[in-house]
Amino acid sequence: MKTFRPYLSWIPFTFLLLLAQFASAQDNRCFLIGGGSAETFFVSENATVGSVIGVLRIAGDPSADGDITMRLEASNETVVSIDTHSKNLTLIKALDKEGLTGPAQVMTRITCERRGPNAELSLTIPVNIRVTDANDNSPIFRNSTYFINISESTIVGSVVLQGIQALDADQPGPYSTVQYSILAGPYSDVLGFASSLEGTLVLKKAVDYETLKHFKIAIRAQDQGQPPLYTDAVVSIDINDADDQNPLFGQSRYWAHLPQPAQKGIGLEIRPEPMRAVDQDAGINASIRYAWNAGGAEYQDFFLDPLNGSVYLNRSLEDNELVQPVILVVKAHQVDNLDRYALTTLTVSRSWSFSPQLQYLQRRYSVQVLENVPVETIILAMAINKPIDQTIRFVMESHNGTDQAFSVDTMGEIKLERALDYEAQMTHHFVVWVTDGLTNDTATVEVTVLDVNDCDPRFDLAEYEFIVKESALPVGSIIGHIRADDGDAADRVTIQLKGPESRAFNVHENGDVIFSDPSALNSTVIHLMAVARDSGIPPRQTSVPVKINLPVDFLMMNGSGITLSTADGSGLLLIILGILLGILSLIISGLAVYLCQYKRKKTQPSPLTVVQPQPKVSVGGLYSGDTSTPITATLRRIPINPLARPSCRRVVPIQSPTLSTVHNSPPPPPMPPPTPPPRQQQQQAASNHHHNNKISTSGSGSNNNEQSPPPGPCPHHPRTFLSSSQPGAWPTDASLPRRIKKLSWEDEFNVFF
Repeated sequence: MKTFRPYLSWIPFTFLLLLAQFASAQDNRCFLIGGGSAETFFVSENATVGSVIGVLRIAGDPSADGDITMRLEASNETVVSIDTHSKNLTLIKALDKEGLTGPAQVMTRITCERRGPNAELSLTIPVNIRVTDANDNSPIFRNSTYFINISESTIVGSVVLQGIQALDADQPGPYSTVQYSILAGPYSDVLGFASSLEGTLVLKKAVDYETLKHFKIAIRAQDQGQPPLYTDAVVSIDINDADDQNPLFGQSRYWAHLPQPAQKGIGLEIRPEPMRAVDQDAGINASIRYAWNAGGAEYQDFFLDPLNGSVYLNRSLEDNELVQPVILVVKAHQVDNLDRYALTTLTVSRSWSFSPQLQYLQRRYSVQVLENVPVETIILAMAINKPIDQTIRFVMESHNGTDQAFSVDTMGEIKLERALDYEAQMTHHFVVWVTDGLTNDTATVEVTVLDVNDCDPRFDLAEYEFIVKESALPVGSIIGHIRADDGDAADRVTIQLKGPESRAFNVHENGDVIFSDPSALNSTVIHLMAVARDSGIPPRQTSVPVKINLPVDFLMMNGSGITLSTADGSGLLLIILGILLGILSLIISGLAVYLCQYKRKKTQPSPLTVVQPQPKVSVGGLYSGDTSTPITATLRRIPINPLARPSCRRVVPIQSPTLSTVHNSPPPPPMPPPTPPPRQQQQQAASNHHHNNKISTSGSGSNNNEQSPPPGPCPHHPRTFLSSSQPGAWPTDASLPRRIKKLSWEDEFNVFF
C-alpha cells in the first residue's frame, strides 16, 4: 500500500490536464455555425441604405466582454459594414442589379480573432452579397411622340405603323416584359395594336379626310411587375385625302335664254349661277374639264369651253330655229382620273318660248338602268318650261306598284328607292304630274332594266354517272342527259365536256350526252368534267364531275382503243415499239444459235489419231486365285464419240503404269470401248491395222477392234491407290479402276452443249 501512495497524488493534476485539453479541442470560435467556408447573402436592389441585410453565422460572442473580435476588410468600394459588438451587416451604399447606380454584386471578407486562450488563432471568412432584381425601372419609349400619315383609302386591318418600342432596364423576366395598349379617349377606336406584346399599330376603323383630317391618341407601355410601372406616349395621325369622290356641280340643273339677236360667238347667260364643278377631294383638288355628254344635232349649235364651262353659240340662229327648248347634258371630269366625273343639264330656250301655262319640255321619258344600280341613285331629271321654285310640285302616279321602286323629289329628279331585278320585272312605267297651283302637266316615264350577270349556272345534280350496257354502241347514241339552268333570264347556258377522252362525246343543246368518236377512247371508265357557261357579261361558269362506265369488251366491239387512228399517236407508237422488240428478239436468238454452234465445233474431238505403242503393263493378281501369272496389256487412246456419250470412259495414260490391286476380287466383265461414229469407224480401223495392241489374260485375249455392245452403267470397283516408281510414271504398287472418268474442260463443255 505504501508502494502506490506516491502515484495517487498525481491523479487530480492529470484529471485537470485532460479536462483542459478537452476544452481546447471543443473551441469552435470564429468558425461558421453549421459548417461551410463562406457566407452568402441575397439582397434586393431596392434595399435602403442603413438597413441590416444579414447576420453572420460566426461562432463566438463579439460583444465588449465576448470571446471574439470581427472586423471588415478595408476597401474603397465597401458597401456594407459590421455593427459594433454585433454580427449584423449594414448596407452603407445603394445596390443596383443593372449596375447603373450601384454594384450588382459584392465580394468582401471578414476577419475573426479569438480572445483569451488560443488568441493567436484568427480566421478570414469570405462574404458574398448577391443582388436580386426588383421592379425599379419603368419602360421607356424610344420616342415621346410618333407621327403617322394615313390615306383615307387605307383598308381596315392594314398596318399603319411599325417599330413602336419601349425598353425596360430590369433584368429579363416579368419586370422587363412590356405590354402595349391604347388609352381610352377620342378616336381611341380608330387604331389598335396587332398584339399587346408587339408595337405594331393597325387601322381598326375607316377614316374619311372630308370629316376628319387630324387626330391624336395616347399609348401606354407597362411592365408586369406588382405593381406595374408604365410610361405614356402620343401618336399624331394625319389623314391624307384620296381620290374617292366625284366632282360636284354647284347646281343640279342650269338654264339659259338665247340672246337677241342670236349671233355666232355670243355667250349664254347661265342661271341661277355660272356652271362650275369642283373636286370634292379637297386635299387633291384635281383640275376639272367640261364636255358634252352626247353628240346629237342640237349640240352642234353650241360650244362648251372645256376649261371654265362657259357656253357660246357655235353659229348664228334664225328666229324660226330652236323654237322649242333643248336640254344639253354636261359632263365634268377630273384631268387625272377620267372615271371621276359628274353630270348636269343645261336647258336652252328662247325667252318668248315660255308660255304662262306650266308644261313639261318632253311628254315621254325613256331611261335604261342596270339592275345593280345602288339605291338612292338619281336616274332621271325631268325638265319643265318654268324655273323650279317653291310653288312647283311633282307627284308620281303609280302603276303596278312602281311608286315603291321610284320616287320624285321637289326638283323633278327620279330616284331609285329599292333594288331592281331584271328577272322579276324588265320594264317600269309610271306618270309624273307637275303643278304650280294654277296649272299642271303630265309626262310618262319608261324605265328599262338592263340585265347584269349576277347568277352562276346551276346543275341539277352534284355529279353525273352513266352506265352503258351495250357492248356495240353506234355513233350518235344518247347515253345520258345533263341539265343546267341559270338564274339570269336572258342568259343562255352551254354545256361542254372536258377531259382526256372528251372528244368521244358531245353535249347537245338540250343536254343529251351523245357518243360521237370511238377512236378517242382508251379505257372503259371515263372521268370527265361538265362545264356550264352562260352568255352574260362577264360570263360565269360552273363545273361538275361526270363518270361514264363502259362494258369490258366495249373497246374491241367498237373498234376503239389504241389504234392507228388514235389522234394522239399512242397506238402507232406502241405498234412501232412492238415491231422493234420483235426484231431485237430475232437478233438475240440468232446470236445464241451461232454461239452454240461455234462452241460445239470448237469442243468436238478430232478423228481417231494414231499413238505410239505404249509399254506393256503387268497386272498381277487381277483375277482371284491367280497372283503368279501377270497380265500384259497395251493401252491406247480411244476417241470420244460425241453421239454415244458413254457414262464411263477409259483413261488415256501418259506412260505405261503398273497396276496392282489392293485386295483380290472376282474378275469383272470386260468393258468394251465406246462405239465411234460411222465416219470415225473407218479411220479407227485403219489405225488399228498399224497398231494392233492386244490384251492377254490367262491364255485368252480379245481384239479391241471387235464390235462392242452399248455401254452400260459404270460397275463398282474396289478403291485403288496410285504410286510412282519413277518421275513422270504411274505408280507400280497401286491399283487403278478399269474405268475412270476422264476429267477435262472439254467434257464440261460437252455436258452443256
